[in-house]
Amino acid sequence: MPADYWADIFTNRLSRRRVLRGAAIGGVALTGAALIGCSTKSDETGKPAGTPAAGASATSTATATPAGAATATATIPANLISLKTSPERGPGGTKFTVTGEGLKPSTRLDFVWQTVDGSYKTDLVNNEVQYVDRVWTPRRATLGQVTTDAQGKFTGNFTAPEDFFGVHDIYALVEGTEAAKAGFSIERTFELSPREGPIGTPIKVKVTGLGSSAYTSTGSIRYDNTYMGFVSATTTHGTAEFQVRAAGPVGTHVIQFDGASHALPYLNIEQSPVASINKWAVPFRVTADNGAPANALEWPEQAKVSTDPKSGRTTVGSSNIAATSTSKAALVPAAGPIKTASKLEVSGLPAGANVEIKWMNVTGNRVVGGWNLVDTPLGKATVSADGKISAPIDVPDTLGGWHAIRVVDGDKTLAEVPFYVERSIDSVTPQKVKAGEKFTVHVKGIGWTELDNGVAVTYDNTYMGMACGFASNGDVAMQMVATGTPGTHLIELYPMIYDNAHGKYPWQYNLPHLTFAQDHPALNLGYRLPVYRLAIEVV
Repeated sequence: MPADYWADIFTNRLSRRRVLRGAAIGGVALTGAALIGCSTKSDETGKPAGTPAAGASATSTATATPAGAATATATIPANLISLKTSPERGPGGTKFTVTGEGLKPSTRLDFVWQTVDGSYKTDLVNNEVQYVDRVWTPRRATLGQVTTDAQGKFTGNFTAPEDFFGVHDIYALVEGTEAAKAGFSIERTFELSPREGPIGTPIKVKVTGLGSSAYTSTGSIRYDNTYMGFVSATTTHGTAEFQVRAAGPVGTHVIQFDGASHALPYLNIEQSPVASINKWAVPFRVTADNGAPANALEWPEQAKVSTDPKSGRTTVGSSNIAATSTSKAALVPAAGPIKTASKLEVSGLPAGANVEIKWMNVTGNRVVGGWNLVDTPLGKATVSADGKISAPIDVPDTLGGWHAIRVVDGDKTLAEVPFYVERSIDSVTPQKVKAGEKFTVHVKGIGWTELDNGVAVTYDNTYMGMACGFASNGDVAMQMVATGTPGTHLIELYPMIYDNAHGKYPWQYNLPHLTFAQDHPALNLGYRLPVYRLAIEVV
């Protein structure tokens, strides 16, 4: 069978119409219809698309460019000269030329690219982090400079930034004032590697050109037609990089990437007002079953996690400390799973004071009765003559997330320091089980905020549902039923965003967030949430 047979079968190169002309919206020329799907409800219709990294390049192995697409025409105000772009579209990294005439002779033109920076809005309320929305802040990125000739003509060569999907306005500035305008349309790309390997093989996936508007801002992954989860690129400028595992049995499987409506696959997007969004179906050949891989946690890189002490700490706040306190406190280590042995060092305390050390936690639930901040005594200490204490700390079996350790004297908090309880694996038992029999997945360190109080679960890359650990003090024990043919079967527990009526459209909640390691709202608040990579063997 020819090597490109599967590519011809599975790679969708769809010819479909583009709706790109119309009123400029926040610096992006799109008709209103291009931003809506089956419903006209959208909190983002009319918001701009774009993102920075001017001059960045991207290698694409699976770009699907629609045939017969309309030109990337920007709406040109009467006082601006219209410029020509060639080519008019392409993925980030595309080389393109801008030409124009009728400008002032021998004049320097500064070219800028209209974009936005994406971020997440969260609220800290009653020792709880609530997810609210995404925020798009317009920005212009520098493309380069060109000088017109004696006739007021020019030709400029530029590189499209790796950016959000859709048309981006390009402005030529003369001494900071807009003089002319063009447009370039960023297209979506999809690539994955490797294309074969045994069960459990890590498959790296990269998507560029996700958008910042409804129906373009998320994509969905299916494995053999079943939904696995969604990807986003709010804070990564339209680029999503993530990893999934090859599930069995041995043979050829299909990994599908779709445009998404509210993070779910939009199966007939070709007939929608956003028909220009590409989709792909790419084969992966499972070559062998080498047995169940070891259970593991896959973490975001530490550099992706905010270390800003002013970010959300839920049970920690300087307002809790007595105004007269001059203390400084530190924990080593300051993060770890339950039962971590840490050491507390505090200075600047009143000499000779008898103090208590307390662990701050939350107890309750969201279903009935609400929750409260509670403290658990960890021990007592007497402050030395130089105002210091040093004490061992054994982290309790407790909720995951940000907690506080407080040093108190009566009703006064003299010092406070944060500790982050990480997620951990307790057990998967039994790991060998017959089809139809039960097994238990037991994990620890699940939190209580809308960002970390649950996990979204897949079985052989098929979304099953979610589990919550708030009411059970961070302990999640899921009784599951083994299914499938004899051999290795994979279980993943992904970070998610809990739906508690605070978050806004167009997100869908309680779903596997496949880009958790790069673009989850918890990252900017210092929450380092992993995916659980687990497995069983059906015998």
